[in-house]
Amino acid sequence: MTTKKYIIAHDTGTGGNKAVLCDLNGQVLHSSYQSYGIFYPNPEWVEQDPDELWQTVAATTRQVIQEAGVDPAEILGVGISAQMWNTLPVDEHGAPLTPMLSWLDLRSVEQADRVAEPAMAKLIFDQTGNIPTAKDSIPKILWLKERRPEIWQRTAYLLDCKEYIQFKLTGKIAIDWVGASVYFLFNPYTKRWSEEVCQALGIPLEKLPPAMPCTQVLGEVTEEAARQTGLLPGTPVVICAGDVAVAQSGAGANAEGKVHLCIGTATWIGVSTSEFRNDPVKPFWGLNHIDPHKYIIAGEMETGGGALMWFRDTLCQEEARQLALQEKSTYTWLSEIAAQTPPGSDKLLFLPWLSGERAPVLDHYARGAFIGLNMSHTKGHMARAVMEGVAYHLRWICEAMQAVGFEINGFNGIGGGCNSPLWVQIISTVTGKPVSVVKNHLEAGAAGAALTVAVGLGVHSSMDEVDRLIEISRVVEPDPTYAARYDEMYGAYRELYTALSPVHRRLYRVP
Repeated sequence: MTTKKYIIAHDTGTGGNKAVLCDLNGQVLHSSYQSYGIFYPNPEWVEQDPDELWQTVAATTRQVIQEAGVDPAEILGVGISAQMWNTLPVDEHGAPLTPMLSWLDLRSVEQADRVAEPAMAKLIFDQTGNIPTAKDSIPKILWLKERRPEIWQRTAYLLDCKEYIQFKLTGKIAIDWVGASVYFLFNPYTKRWSEEVCQALGIPLEKLPPAMPCTQVLGEVTEEAARQTGLLPGTPVVICAGDVAVAQSGAGANAEGKVHLCIGTATWIGVSTSEFRNDPVKPFWGLNHIDPHKYIIAGEMETGGGALMWFRDTLCQEEARQLALQEKSTYTWLSEIAAQTPPGSDKLLFLPWLSGERAPVLDHYARGAFIGLNMSHTKGHMARAVMEGVAYHLRWICEAMQAVGFEINGFNGIGGGCNSPLWVQIISTVTGKPVSVVKNHLEAGAAGAALTVAVGLGVHSSMDEVDRLIEISRVVEPDPTYAARYDEMYGAYRELYTALSPVHRRLYRVP
């Protein structure tokens, strides 16, 4: 039995990095957060600086160790989780050749349309259980190959966000099975890169990092990484997994059939299953699980919490400035004004497709809108309509997942959206399902990463075992009072997608 007491874990998200110090049962003892930049150099392009991300990981590691006052010698191991579906070409020394192409980036619509043609889409689905959109790795990789041939020639490896951070920690390049399955070039059944898909797309296998189980030790903290992070050289680094998988674990939803809901920038519903089932026409994410004998089938909407963030940053700038002077949260204020608005937002609908949409439509042309605006509508109506629009879309995802055979009786809820009791209640009522809010819902991803490290280093025997360590703070039940009204609004929401889908495609082609 180890005498070491702590695990350091990171949740390297889209807007910032959270470092947590956990005990060996995944309980968060201290955390540190720092934001970093997102850049928009051209329309539809979204990039991040990988070295800024690494420097933030290093800085928050130092900060969490110093503020908690722990001896680095008592740290058992380190785990990194991160945003996924990013693309970063590096040379043979691991040096980035371009900025990191974000999962939000939509520059590769042309390549995505090409790989979505029936024969290629069928091959990719048969081999990987997925079909890519413009936000996924395959179109971005093809864009690099076709539009940046000089970069392509120098590319030794195609990495995601986490893999670059781990390279900076350990000097080793590798990827976990969950992260590999996100490329849609990896066979989730055989746990190998698909030679058939790579050959058909002209992507050399040697440019893809070696893949290994999530609980395997990747390497140790190097002398240089120790100098930057405050960790001891030689501290083990477990390869861990990306955000969707650690969220499943940090939500206490590892066991067969358990479901979690993450209300973050992107928002998704994930199911743990030992049987890989997916829709062959409009597939959900079909990913490997941290447990090597399971899969995660996840229905994701691209901008759930991101839609409310957009509303705050675009339409509530003056209020945000005033609230900041009072040291008050803009999100709390948004929930307060939304709560003063009746359910259904006086027939105002918001379509949260601000960056294309994935489940259950697989449509990178979809775009957002307020529908039904009139002179009596206020920012309170709009704020509530944003929350309700996200809830309508989650209901649509639930129904589509149930149609392929998954039983969804409720969710373990995590993510920043769970800070709003109103939003959680709206989601529960619209979907008709209870939401069990995880006690440490803001740290669930990092806690899931810490628990993966604990399993990898032998503290716990399996991921199923760690479910019992996750505490629920409250259970929110559907409110039947407004079910009929929400049913009507949901029906209109669904009709609007059908009506507007051809308009979105036409608008995309306007010069």
